[in-house]
Amino acid sequence: MEPRYWRDRLFRNSFTYKGRRFQVSHWSVKIQHLGTRKTFSLRAADGAGAAGEACRLYKAIVTRGWESVGTRAKGEGPEARPEPGAPATPRENGFEASYWRPRLIHRKYTETLHSSAERELSARVEHAGASHYFPLGTDNRKLAASRAVRIYQTVAGQGWDIASQRFPREVSVAFRWADNPVAWTYTTVHTQPAISQTPPIALGSPVARLNVAIAESDAGLRRALAWCINREEGCCCVATFATAAIALREVRRQATHVVLVSQSLADKAGTVCLEELKIAAPKVAGVLFSVYEDTDQLFKSAPGGAPGYLFRRTAPTRILAPIAAAWERGAFTREDISKSVRSYFEETVASLPVGGTAHHLTKLTQREHEILALLSKGHPDKEIAELLRISTWTVHGHLKKIFEKLSAHNRTDAVVKYLHK
Repeated sequence: MEPRYWRDRLFRNSFTYKGRRFQVSHWSVKIQHLGTRKTFSLRAADGAGAAGEACRLYKAIVTRGWESVGTRAKGEGPEARPEPGAPATPRENGFEASYWRPRLIHRKYTETLHSSAERELSARVEHAGASHYFPLGTDNRKLAASRAVRIYQTVAGQGWDIASQRFPREVSVAFRWADNPVAWTYTTVHTQPAISQTPPIALGSPVARLNVAIAESDAGLRRALAWCINREEGCCCVATFATAAIALREVRRQATHVVLVSQSLADKAGTVCLEELKIAAPKVAGVLFSVYEDTDQLFKSAPGGAPGYLFRRTAPTRILAPIAAAWERGAFTREDISKSVRSYFEETVASLPVGGTAHHLTKLTQREHEILALLSKGHPDKEIAELLRISTWTVHGHLKKIFEKLSAHNRTDAVVKYLHK
């Protein structure tokens, strides 16, 4: 199916707030395949771009399965989600600060990305089948709630694309060093909007020890990853590319050693781009990365059937640690890189602590895991009870057991230990 097929199947959601009806600016589309139907909120602002995006989504689902589209879809089955005109999520009270105050959370692992607030608060904003965590730049709950309202107003009224241009988002980025067995590192970054107060990133000098290029269609994420690379010892970002076509054309003109390639490029799948990169620039190493709302989605999206799985969290400024040994030895062939990656993960396994939080997490029941996952997303007790179809008192009982098993003093402590898994 070509983009023109999808152009007639695009629609815009609408919602009612205080008696007035609003229509969101971005497009959505329903895709059905193998008995499953899901609705997608599209990033492109114009109809032609949205139709092309829907076409690429459909092709990805047909060729690589529903798992390939990650968390962009909402709902499953013949009654996947409400038809256009149904209330937005969160409901109308997402426009009120009182709605957000109990939903503010502290997200661990982002403290190195800012210095303004030691315990910076975040909010998870959900709308039209998509959701993202937004750092709010303060530990003041009143101010954070008002900022969450402003973000939600932008998302609901103008769409995700505009919101992503105006506000930083928290995302988990997984770097795929090997897929058999699965050996990935992952980190947490904040995207850097063009209109933010953050000064523009200056690309490093090409004489740095390890020269890195980035192929990623999301401009805010490109800037964030360049920021991280330029702060990694002995590395610099020499170029960034918005599409696979530009990357394949320009990478040979740069003094590049490594290209970080997004799986979700606008014009081509990252895996295809990497294969073509081997031909276009055989001496340049390529590393595929994927982007997720949070680490829970990352783990769920790992490829099945592998004989083993190794995931290691790294600091945002240590993205290239698995290949540092190869570069330091001055041996940077694909075989040398593979040996360096293997040694890195062997050291990871050898340094695993005995017991600890990970051991305590295995003692949690499935229901306790579900409650902790919802708690980590900022859901209040009453909302957790509604989502799990249990009473608020039952939620309180589960939380008490969770605190005991994790030796946690409060909810924040329990969530931090849960996210540390």
